[in-house]
Amino acid sequence: MESARRPQTRPDREVQPVLAPTDPRLDCITKLAVMATGTSIGGVSLVFQSQMWVPGRYGVGDAYLPRVGSFCDTALEAGEDWFEVPDASNDPRFADNPVVAVARLCHYAAVLLRGAGGHVFGTLWVMGKEARTLDPDQAAQLRLLAEVAAETLNARYCDSATGLYKREVFSHHLQCLLDHAEDGAELTVGYVDLIGFRQLNHAVGRAQGDAILRLVGERIVAWGGLYGLTGHLGGDRFAFAMDAVLQDSAARIDALRDVLDAPFDTASGQRRLHARIGIVRHPAGGVLAGAHHAAHAGAHAGALFLLDGAEAAAHAVGHARSASVIREYDQGLRAGTQLRMELQALQRGAGDAGALEVHYQPQVDLAQGRLIGMEALVRWRHPVLGLLGPNRFIGLAEHAGDIVELDLHVLARVCTDLQAWLADGLVPAPVSLNASRATLLHPGVLPRIRDLLAQSGVPGHLLEVEVTESQLLEQPQLLSERVAALRALGLRIAVDDFGTGYSNLDTLSSFCFDRLKADRRFVHGVASNQRTAGLLTLIHGVATVFDAELLCEGVERQEDLDWLRGRDMGCVQGWYFSPARPAETVQGWLAGLGKCSNGRLDPVALRALLR
Repeated sequence: MESARRPQTRPDREVQPVLAPTDPRLDCITKLAVMATGTSIGGVSLVFQSQMWVPGRYGVGDAYLPRVGSFCDTALEAGEDWFEVPDASNDPRFADNPVVAVARLCHYAAVLLRGAGGHVFGTLWVMGKEARTLDPDQAAQLRLLAEVAAETLNARYCDSATGLYKREVFSHHLQCLLDHAEDGAELTVGYVDLIGFRQLNHAVGRAQGDAILRLVGERIVAWGGLYGLTGHLGGDRFAFAMDAVLQDSAARIDALRDVLDAPFDTASGQRRLHARIGIVRHPAGGVLAGAHHAAHAGAHAGALFLLDGAEAAAHAVGHARSASVIREYDQGLRAGTQLRMELQALQRGAGDAGALEVHYQPQVDLAQGRLIGMEALVRWRHPVLGLLGPNRFIGLAEHAGDIVELDLHVLARVCTDLQAWLADGLVPAPVSLNASRATLLHPGVLPRIRDLLAQSGVPGHLLEVEVTESQLLEQPQLLSERVAALRALGLRIAVDDFGTGYSNLDTLSSFCFDRLKADRRFVHGVASNQRTAGLLTLIHGVATVFDAELLCEGVERQEDLDWLRGRDMGCVQGWYFSPARPAETVQGWLAGLGKCSNGRLDPVALRALLR
């Protein structure tokens, strides 16, 4: 509860989390705690920087209270799971506290609330008017209800593997720091990307991998201190925030490297991980001057701006194989972060952010002289930068968690184009679409695809979903189930970029697919490179084993085309025939093919039509 005592080393800020101010479940737990202990008021208090958020309360009006000088802060500093003050009116630590001096409440009892990783993030507490101590039964009831409260908090606000705040909750708290920071106050935000964790997780197993993530979280929490803010953004990514007083000096940031580079004990011996660490300082010479403006663009937008900047700095590090590396966000990295924010605005429907377009690259069968498919490739017509290819923004969408909506936007655009071509009496070839891992495994994607097919009237066989070889290694059982569900809708399945990953025949046999796409590195120059020719021949053999069509990507040279055609590998895609073209051009292709007998042309005439 509030006290007049203030620390001289910390700014007095009114930092208020913007999460929902109350949680009915926590309110109920708190009421039960008050009734079980025969007290007057109670609450579930979560500490955050200089504030307490009280999402569960009974007899308390305020949802946000200052932390410093409060009973909760004293309980946390004591570090014991049980904390009780029999008579606060005679305790010099609390005699001036308004709840004691004005409300005449003097008895306080609290149980610490811990995350799954063991760190403390608040208390379940009760207060009464009579000086006393709880009897053993009352204390046991309060402890039991604290367990229930902790379980509720862990389920709603914290990551199950680490017990740290989830991305959304971390962003809420970070946004508060931005909204209430004093002019000139500096905030340091960090992004931690563990290198090699996926391989380690695969080697030691899911349970041991989660234990390592939990330990990483504990290390960052301990390094950040009692007033630091730490979150687990998912997978092998963490975030932290500290104000200028807390970070002390650049040496404190540097110390994080040693914290993360320390070895982990596993059942198979000691292992080490390193990290790419990106940091952003706000304000920092105008580099992030747009953060406050961004806060008006949507919930947590300012916080996301800072997180994006820290992430961009981390990814600019590179591999960092021998030790963790820290990179600070600078002016040179700002362009990528700004582009990511513009992409998010575009997906929200902002009219001044340009438009997403879908272009189509043809896939042909040389033996039959016909168009057998088209790959849909998204483009961003940017109002300033012009037409941007997917390599400029797909990664941005993945890092921002927007890739699922982007993939569905492309699918909706493809369905609209197919619908228009069918309505004009044309016969379109199947369209293949790249799908991210997040999209393939998202539980809400299948109903969305089903609805798009129903609304557009497009038959499922006109769509093909491309699954990259690297995706086959991640959650293969779940991926197999999703692939089966897509095939049940009539969609075709292709394995994309084959030869670039580490899958094996057993992995491939775990699900059905219609097409194997050989990556361009095994196609370009195949006529003149014996090693490349040998590898492509092996890939052709794999396709034959699985009774799948082999499609060779990246065909650009006549000599490579002739080599492929002479070895029964005549299904090809590449610039030799055409780059990706807009829907209007595709309509011309289809109309031209419709005038031919059976829609077939010799390769020379087919190339002339498509180019």
